[in-house]
Amino acid sequence: MEKMKRGDFMLILLVLLAAGSIYGIKWYNNHSEHYAQGDLKAVITVDGKEYKTVTLTKEEQIIHIKTKFGHNILKVYDYGIQMTYSDAPLPIAINMGFISRPRQQIICIPARLLVEVFNPLSSGGDDELDAVI
Repeated sequence: MEKMKRGDFMLILLVLLAAGSIYGIKWYNNHSEHYAQGDLKAVITVDGKEYKTVTLTKEEQIIHIKTKFGHNILKVYDYGIQMTYSDAPLPIAINMGFISRPRQQIICIPARLLVEVFNPLSSGGDDELDAVI
């Protein structure tokens, strides 16, 4: 087994710094968005089609989603949303917990269900291309 040379260490360090800076920039952009409680909404998508959009309020709302793919129950409260019931064989989406910040998601693959929090007052930027290959 050959020893690692100085150039190998430099290459590994460069790759780690690049990955860390990309992750740091994305983290900062996700946490620096300003919004007031009550501004956020959650879009519920079933099988790639918008099912419902709800405003995340302090008041409790229960949303039953019954489709040919399964039955799920979402609970809106304290300016966030959480899945409380899923008839999926492995209800992993329930363990995703309470979400209340933009771009957070709950995904239930067997039910083909996606819940994503977004800020309708945001200036956008998500629809722009990140890169072209």
